[in-house]
Amino acid sequence: MPSRRGILLALSVAVALSARARVTRAAETETETGAPRSTALRQEWVGVELTPVSMALASCCDEHGGSLDKFQAGPGGTLRLLRYRWEHAYVIPIQAGVYVSSGNATIFTHVQTEGGVIVPGTDRRLELGMGAGLGILAMKYAVQCDGSCILGGSGWLISFAARYLFLDGPRVTVGAGARVIIPVTDSRGTESWGYFTGGGNMILGALEIGFGRS
Repeated sequence: MPSRRGILLALSVAVALSARARVTRAAETETETGAPRSTALRQEWVGVELTPVSMALASCCDEHGGSLDKFQAGPGGTLRLLRYRWEHAYVIPIQAGVYVSSGNATIFTHVQTEGGVIVPGTDRRLELGMGAGLGILAMKYAVQCDGSCILGGSGWLISFAARYLFLDGPRVTVGAGARVIIPVTDSRGTESWGYFTGGGNMILGALEIGFGRS
């Protein structure tokens, strides 16, 4: 009887150690294949980026005179839908927004798709991405153009985004970031909320919050 109990005890210990080893190997395999942490948000249902400040990146001015304020503020925001986050990459299928600075000096509206990387070694908190879509960027600098003289562009645009998540929970993310807006369509000589006399880019500052599941 003592020998039988010893054998049973040894078998029980062996089974327990084997089960623990299988669990450890499964966890290591999951990490190696790039699966995201179970406690971090993967599928975002909806996200909101508030954009209260901007900085103009444009050469001003020409024979029309006037001036272009480099730093501006005003209400704005972007709504994004269905962002998915892997361990080292993310994609935003659709996002759209509007920004209007004080006195309508800058008006920006856009619809884009975005994808990018989640930088390794940052605990999945730093994202760098590129977006592409349609939009209008109109930065007013003078009023001698049979209306407003504006810089920017209308049509196709690209953007480069950087965001840092202060909170990366299983249901909510909170962060801050910036986005460089680059119109790629030459709109000089056309009208859209003013008369385009040249191109120009802009940086938007953002505060964001997202809701989803792990």
